[in-house]
Amino acid sequence: MLRPERSAFAGHEALALRPVELPHAHSLDFTARNGAQYRLLVAIPPEPAPPNGFPVLILVDGDALFPTALSAARLQAARPEVTGVGPAIILGIGYPGAAPFDAERRRQDLLPTDGGAERFLDLIADTILAQIERLAPIDRARLSLAGHSFGGLFALYALFTRPGLFRSHVAGSPSIWWDDRVILTTRERFLNSPAAAMSPRLLITVGGEEQSGDEQRDPQRAARLRMARMLDNATEMAEALTASGRVACEHVVFAGENHISVLPAMLSRAVAFTLGERETP
Repeated sequence: MLRPERSAFAGHEALALRPVELPHAHSLDFTARNGAQYRLLVAIPPEPAPPNGFPVLILVDGDALFPTALSAARLQAARPEVTGVGPAIILGIGYPGAAPFDAERRRQDLLPTDGGAERFLDLIADTILAQIERLAPIDRARLSLAGHSFGGLFALYALFTRPGLFRSHVAGSPSIWWDDRVILTTRERFLNSPAAAMSPRLLITVGGEEQSGDEQRDPQRAARLRMARMLDNATEMAEALTASGRVACEHVVFAGENHISVLPAMLSRAVAFTLGERETP
């Protein structure tokens, strides 16, 4: 049972406060074989697992994305007749510390530089998922991966290099601009490889204000936004993949949202896209 904590606010009577916890959510410290430390945030439904195990939505930058994604999943799963979303495990992969985004660690894990993205995919597939299977049965045929910015680029990289690992991918505001758009070369290798038996699913989202800035107030930021071409790159990627017939691709632009404010909308749509797909008998 949670005990009240005393806290005084200036000019007000002392109030009894209680810590707030996310339902069915747990934190697990995890150390990889190379010594890198992670914080796993995992929510396991209280319901019995389906015959094939729970579907799993995996979020990179878990410290920033996990709470909002979990709230969206709980709300949508409460009305499955409307949303099609059922019980699922929500897994956020984060890092020690209080920052929502760890700039250096995410660069090491999410970018292909020096094999970082490959190592991180190995860690997820071979080790982290095995840790989660110790807590609850999971459906390896219904794994989904979602990320934002560099995490969105990582979701594209995972799709192009390991198309059978995840059933669904969510590339939120993907940093396609990174390293002179080298991800396009990775995409072409994917498109020229033998097709998988089942087309992978991809959702690409972006905020409608991610390519425009105030030229007078902050000309340097406006120039960076023009260079990044977030909307144009996302549109071109979605069009190319749809035309290829190799990927079941959806593309959503959230009007009025910038690179940060778009996160709640992206995560709500990510839950619907990844967990609203009915299980194949």
